[in-house]
Amino acid sequence: MSATTLDQSVPLPRMGLTALVWAVIGALTALIVAGLALPLHAPIGAMYWDSFLYLDAANRIGQGQVPNVDFFTPVGPLEYYLSTWTLNLFPNAQPMYAASWSIAFVTIPLMALVLWDIARRAPLVALAVAVPFALYTLLPFNTTEYYNFPGSDGFGIYNRHASQLVYVLAAALVFVRRQWLLAALIAALMLALFLVKVTGFVVAGLLCVVALAAGRVQVLSAIASAVVFAATLAGLELATGMISAYLADIAALFQINDTSMAHRLVQGASRTGGTVIFAGLTCLLLLFAMPVRALPDQPRWRAACDHPVVWIGAAVAGGIFFESQNTGSQEMIALWPVIVHALARMLSEPGAHAAKAGVALLAGCTVLPPLVQTIQHAARANLAMVRQIAPEHANWGRAGRITVRPRMLERFERMRAHYIAWPEATRALAERRELPAYVLYSEHDFQVGLMHDADEVAGELARLEAEGLSYRTIMTLDFANPFAFMLDKSAPRHIAIGADPYRAVPEPDAAVFEAVADTDIVLEPLCPYRDNSRELRAIYAPALTGHVRVTLTDCYAAYVRPAIAAQLTR
Repeated sequence: MSATTLDQSVPLPRMGLTALVWAVIGALTALIVAGLALPLHAPIGAMYWDSFLYLDAANRIGQGQVPNVDFFTPVGPLEYYLSTWTLNLFPNAQPMYAASWSIAFVTIPLMALVLWDIARRAPLVALAVAVPFALYTLLPFNTTEYYNFPGSDGFGIYNRHASQLVYVLAAALVFVRRQWLLAALIAALMLALFLVKVTGFVVAGLLCVVALAAGRVQVLSAIASAVVFAATLAGLELATGMISAYLADIAALFQINDTSMAHRLVQGASRTGGTVIFAGLTCLLLLFAMPVRALPDQPRWRAACDHPVVWIGAAVAGGIFFESQNTGSQEMIALWPVIVHALARMLSEPGAHAAKAGVALLAGCTVLPPLVQTIQHAARANLAMVRQIAPEHANWGRAGRITVRPRMLERFERMRAHYIAWPEATRALAERRELPAYVLYSEHDFQVGLMHDADEVAGELARLEAEGLSYRTIMTLDFANPFAFMLDKSAPRHIAIGADPYRAVPEPDAAVFEAVADTDIVLEPLCPYRDNSRELRAIYAPALTGHVRVTLTDCYAAYVRPAIAAQLTR
């Protein structure tokens, strides 16, 4: 049952394969560093405003705020620290790319350790694990496109990060043999997953249980990993109070998102249906091609737990659960290492060549389509930039380095004129809890308009400040708040980033109301007026009774403290 069988089936020299593995990792590292160092533009895409959350977090962390302690987050704190450090380290980096690639500073070193252990025994296996990892890490795109026109995926970034971490963990669990290295990798990856997205941590826990039952992780290694994991979290808690605050935020999110788990699991399975079906067929044929065989000193139950079908089943079950909590990700990519493991094991079995060929075909149908789709998604978006233009802006800085189709820019200008001329139309829709378009947030012209209108109001505030306006804090009644970052101001503490009032804004407490009441300027978007802004206004209404509503631009009103209002009317 040696994984080296896959290597023995090809004539390529082992040294050449090993060099190729390190060439892949070296090229991946060089391309990411170059991408962060160069002034790249990103083709604007569906729900691009999700990337603004990382600007908000960078500003808050730069002002001394601690994620979860000082502001509510939809995911773990490591996400925001990594992106902030990357933005600071690479002052030229386009923020969406910086956020997307920031996880590579964790995953690439850990994957290099995994590949180091694999390559000494099976360099072809190492290459088969390294290439998909490199592609999924390099291409900041989800496996599924959510809009007809090509564009970058500013949303789902933290979901992709968790998927990539689980990929590395799956590779470590099925291939790494040095127990000291495996214990260290498990501790590091479980820590990263816990601090990035807790649902990814749950999936990783399932894989670790399988590895323990299969005997791939020794009990002492598991204990050592658990001790390091617990000690690190305890240290973080004592130093910052972050962990208890993070757990409280997780509990609040579960309370808000009370949709039945059965419904969500069906959603997760349907979104990954093709992969699930072919993974199931692969497992059925594997049961025929690879009956359970225990080693002389191995209990049969342990051999059964280590069967590739169990590994594939665990990866599929974990993937369905993970995707049931997401709206975009690199779905099921953790299947790659376990599929490679299954193929390597299968080739060591005697006979049944037709069954082996069938397994290989079904395995390819399982893992190749999502990778091909991701490559297609990335190629389409980047090639489309040839026909796109970069909109003008004055206040976004490097965050404004985007491109858009001229027709979408034209549509934005026409729709904006309509919103300004007929404000009661969108307000009436908002009162009925509807949007001007069902997929409004995926519309490229909406995302361009969002950035244009934000640039306009930031310019107006900068002009007023130059004329004597004095203010410290700014927030917005909208999903994303890039304004503090753009204007070098402070965002109020305790306010959620990623403020989806239906999924990610918990019931305000006294601290939240006090922070909002103390906020100098609370912006309200109008082009179009939307249900999420109406709902956020209702949530924070008790804290805004002392504010005065003023109009700043055609597309933004603001609730300002009386002292600010007095300055505006002088």
